[in-house]
Amino acid sequence: MPYKRGRPLLDVSLPFRLATAMVFYPVWILAQTINILLYTTGYENTGKLKGISRAILVSNHTTFLDPVMVSGAVFPRRTWQTLLEGTVVTPYLGTFVRLLGGMPLPPGKSGLDRVLASAKTAFRHRRFIHFYPEGECYLYNQKIYEFKPGAFYIAAELDIPVIPLVTVFSEGAFKPFSFWGRSLPKEKMIVLDPVYPSRFIRRNKTGAISMDSVREFARGVREIMQREIDARQGSSAFYRGRMERLKGIND
Repeated sequence: MPYKRGRPLLDVSLPFRLATAMVFYPVWILAQTINILLYTTGYENTGKLKGISRAILVSNHTTFLDPVMVSGAVFPRRTWQTLLEGTVVTPYLGTFVRLLGGMPLPPGKSGLDRVLASAKTAFRHRRFIHFYPEGECYLYNQKIYEFKPGAFYIAAELDIPVIPLVTVFSEGAFKPFSFWGRSLPKEKMIVLDPVYPSRFIRRNKTGAISMDSVREFARGVREIMQREIDARQGSSAFYRGRMERLKGIND
């Protein structure tokens, strides 16, 4: 059934779950093959995801195929992938991305509350919910932009870890854009250690979570991810700025 604003964010009925499995695996195999051909895609430390019963995944958003990359980190399991509600309400495309695991993000504080309310249902069926806390895709970027606090607020409310996934780009053996060089970078996704809310989160006298501490949580995770990129000498040679949104879909 197509998603419409105001409806439940997830369809976990048996027919829909069967349809998601039938669609996801062949599409992912094809898309990951393209990803590897373009970017020589690799992974590191995916074993850190084992034994984690529930977690929020966050990553820097650097290519159009990032959802494929993220799915590869948890494969053969699947993760919920959050995306703008405007994409999910698009006819046909919206149903397709939901079959691939798309979870709409309604706008505003009320939308965040709906995501939080839906998390219990989400975690009954999959162990992870993935967010792009930068909020935009910055093509081949290695300087992570400021994070929005939503994903970290949800992790704090549920008292579950945030697991950073960081994409690092390298140039290859020759100078980029030279005769022998690459026009696209090589990419590797590294799974970092879980970061627990207790390191950052404070509550006020009424027991409510301090949003200042949530922002500190987001900032702390971003700094961990940036240090990993810098330590691995991630290349910004291919940086192309913010990727334009699709007209009439998510703009």
